[in-house]
Amino acid sequence: MNSVNFKREGVATTECALALPVIIAFTLFTIDICSVIFLKEAVTIAAYEGARVGIQRNGNDAIVEFRVREFLDQRGIVYDNPVFVEDPGFDDADEMEHVRTVVTVPAAGNLPFGWFFTGTDVSASVTMRKEFRNAN
Repeated sequence: MNSVNFKREGVATTECALALPVIIAFTLFTIDICSVIFLKEAVTIAAYEGARVGIQRNGNDAIVEFRVREFLDQRGIVYDNPVFVEDPGFDDADEMEHVRTVVTVPAAGNLPFGWFFTGTDVSASVTMRKEFRNAN
């Protein structure tokens, strides 16, 4: 063997050693980004589902929280205290008054890797009008 072949083998090994970690990191980052997009969509649907049951006749904050937790549990999403209903809540809203539901879940525990999104939350809000005033 001559020295030219050794130089070419060394260049290929060096290129692989430099490029492979970048390609792996890019692949893992892409998987996490796609998972965050999916998680954001699920959290948005959870907020919608909660608000939808809250605007109906005799809908209240407890029913909203139950529906959101039920939806998140069905999808295996990890959460601490996911639901916040802004004032006026579904309990006290008048007919045709806007009520905003906010759902927040941590990114950690909901992503396959999560290295790029540690300490971040995914949040979504939905605003709907209360269809009926609750009977007091």
